[in-house]
Amino acid sequence: MESFTRELTREEQEQMIDKIATEVLKRRLETVAIMFLESIKPMTYIGSQLAIVFVGPFLGVFGDFGINYIKFFENRQNVEKLLQKIEEQTEMRDEDEKKAKEDGKAISKTYNLRLTLLPGFLLRQEVTKSGESTGMIGIAGKESAGGGFIAISFEKTESSPSGLASAVSDQLRKEETQQALTLSTDTLLREIEKKEDMKIRGHKTSMIAYEWLDPTGQKGRVECYGFWCNKAQRLLFLGMRTRPLKGDKTEKDHIKDLRAILGSLKCH
Repeated sequence: MESFTRELTREEQEQMIDKIATEVLKRRLETVAIMFLESIKPMTYIGSQLAIVFVGPFLGVFGDFGINYIKFFENRQNVEKLLQKIEEQTEMRDEDEKKAKEDGKAISKTYNLRLTLLPGFLLRQEVTKSGESTGMIGIAGKESAGGGFIAISFEKTESSPSGLASAVSDQLRKEETQQALTLSTDTLLREIEKKEDMKIRGHKTSMIAYEWLDPTGQKGRVECYGFWCNKAQRLLFLGMRTRPLKGDKTEKDHIKDLRAILGSLKCH
């Protein structure tokens, strides 16, 4: 086990600040955390020494991880930096939530579609456009929200196409769709999954999933959905592209967020 005498490096301290702040905001405990940290600031050193006495015998279970946390809170400056980080991230999250609501209302008003955006996902004005009978909506996730891209297009039509799956793949090939999903011409797409018995808001839906691979070797997932709304008489395409995937634990939440936005769509 690592010695108590070793000082934490600046990089270790910054990593712990980021990790703690992220977990606090994830659980929406920022108010409680700020009150707690403010209350322990005057006695950080005493508290850490007591922790060594009472928790020390059990540190073999946690290894250096437990020691690092005790040493982290031993330094009052770390507590100050953590407080500042939590406050900054809370303010950024609140701003993202406000912007997401504003963009969601703008989509509803302009396109007669209701869509719930998550904090950190923003409307891309440069690819979003609307004509008399067609439209394209582009959405991007900020790095702090996990990244990724979403494309939603619609086209007025009096009847459902004979093959929804074909309509989905045809839409994905269009230049405007690839721009909305930021798929460059040298990005390869390999079909990995196909379903035609799904439903979105009661509509029969076709889904095709692809693996994308760019020239640098990065890869991820593209999911495309298509359905025809009888009431609105519109053929809708919903697509998402993940950030590069490497197999870490956060990627399930990333994919889940993109799907949640697509799943929130109401077409009339």
